Amino acid sequence: MSEPFLIAFTKAFQCAILLAFILLYPQVRDKEGLGRSLVSGVLLALVVGFSLGYIPYLSKQLWDNKTWTFWRYISELTIFYSSIVFVVLRLKPSAFTVSAGLFILGFSIFFFEARAIGFLIHDMGVMKGHLNSITAMAAIGITAGFAPLFLLKKFLKKIPIKEALILPSLLLFIGALKFASGGVKGIEEGDLLINIQKGFMVFLENAVKHIQSILLIPEHPFIKVPFSALTNFLSGDRTAMSLMVISIMTPPLFVLIHLFARPDPIINDIQVGAQKRLKIAFFRTELIYQTIPVLLAFVTLVILIHAANISMNPLYEPVPISVRESEDQNTLLIPLSDKLGDLTDGKLKKYVYYYGNKQIIFLAILKPDGSVGVALDECEVCRPAEWNKDARGYAQKGDHLICKYCMTPIALPTINSPGGCNPIPIPFKMGEENIVISIDDLITTYKNAEALEKKGTHL
Repeated sequence: MSEPFLIAFTKAFQCAILLAFILLYPQVRDKEGLGRSLVSGVLLALVVGFSLGYIPYLSKQLWDNKTWTFWRYISELTIFYSSIVFVVLRLKPSAFTVSAGLFILGFSIFFFEARAIGFLIHDMGVMKGHLNSITAMAAIGITAGFAPLFLLKKFLKKIPIKEALILPSLLLFIGALKFASGGVKGIEEGDLLINIQKGFMVFLENAVKHIQSILLIPEHPFIKVPFSALTNFLSGDRTAMSLMVISIMTPPLFVLIHLFARPDPIINDIQVGAQKRLKIAFFRTELIYQTIPVLLAFVTLVILIHAANISMNPLYEPVPISVRESEDQNTLLIPLSDKLGDLTDGKLKKYVYYYGNKQIIFLAILKPDGSVGVALDECEVCRPAEWNKDARGYAQKGDHLICKYCMTPIALPTINSPGGCNPIPIPFKMGEENIVISIDDLITTYKNAEALEKKGTHL
């Protein structure tokens, strides 16, 4: 019974945090009725949104979950990019327009979450046969989530919000927090940034294919056609990632430029030196305060982009396979292909050889030119301490190895070459069906690596 409570509480509490910032915004706090417009929008969103998701007839008559998620993304992006609109246009709306805008803002902040909660709670109640009790737990969760709003207001009053927030930075900050909160688990869970990147990838692939068809450049699954490397790059995930970063980072950079482009205060008409210094100090302090929420939004977006990049290109790290000496007791024979894996698939393989009470972990991978790379699963440069041993070694990401400690990408053609963050190479020979490694060479390479570690470790 705790799950419906936690789902409802989490989303309501996230909305309460956003409401607290908006309600303490000076123009909203100091003008009577604006706060009520905002709260009215949230309450209407709760009633309408929850009903649309909770009542089966309404759920079936309207859009499917993917369409709802799409419009939720549009709503979040509209809030986020409106920060640029208010910087560029410098609007001075009427009191009615401000009130209506706050009502719409409050509605959009919680409407899609309320609909998702309603849908999920009804679905959960029907499956478990306790619809009334689960609905009651969700209602308690929503109430408990909004209850700390007054405590949040008191806490945030200690922060110099009046000096820190301007309307563009407020909308930017709310948009970044909306991106971070995501959807509701089980129905609208999904990262907006990942979907933007996927959208760019689809667009780029279709655009490249269209250009190829115009230029009469044929496609072939095996033979390289003219400009194939360029087209693969333009339609690849890196280009899509770059476009996503540019599109998401433009608003905070734009607002920061707007803040720092403001002219210095005019002090020529002030005769007293102390008053001049006071006015300059006030201007600089205000600028610092106003920069903080934009930088917080910037950092939040950087973290989200990094998480999206990892999700789109997850690190691959196989479990090491135990290997033993061959019959002559002097070599290890690593098969190029057996029931435990095939090196020709281009994926990283790891192996472990037990040397007394120690484990020697080494890796093998097929390089783009068809040769094999063999090395210790250790780096000469990055030597994590014992408590941070999970950061040792390498993982694979696309067509690169990644040093797990410093996240440096290692090009596959450079495997077997020492230096930098490359894995420590192991001497080996190629047999007809095996990689042949001398145990003496393996142990010597391992001992040399241990000698490096004794010189000192990184944290």
